[in-house]
Amino acid sequence: MAITLSSSTTNNADWKTQFQFTDADTGDLIDFTGATIEVEVRDFDGCLRIEASTGNGLITIQSAGIFELDVPAATMGGLCPGTYQIGGVYSLNDETISLFTGSLAIVSGVARL
Repeated sequence: MAITLSSSTTNNADWKTQFQFTDADTGDLIDFTGATIEVEVRDFDGCLRIEASTGNGLITIQSAGIFELDVPAATMGGLCPGTYQIGGVYSLNDETISLFTGSLAIVSGVARL
């Protein structure tokens, strides 16, 4: 069963966050070695706003069970304040498994460089 995520970030800075996942049955950290991981952010019209993956370098596997999402400020700046849909999946050994679904609140960042 996937996790329901409720998170927030600003639209004026890099969005960096780490995720840690364990197997629900064993409690062991999930071994993401060789996995393809993807996280998408969509508006409520279904338009893709952010596509982060191990393939495009916005997601890196850090260690067993842990990966980091790193979306640059230039991409975040394209998001208007509001609430978006977010979801994450991984594919390994011919299986695609849902990691989480939920919502992402984008807050207007006040300071700009």
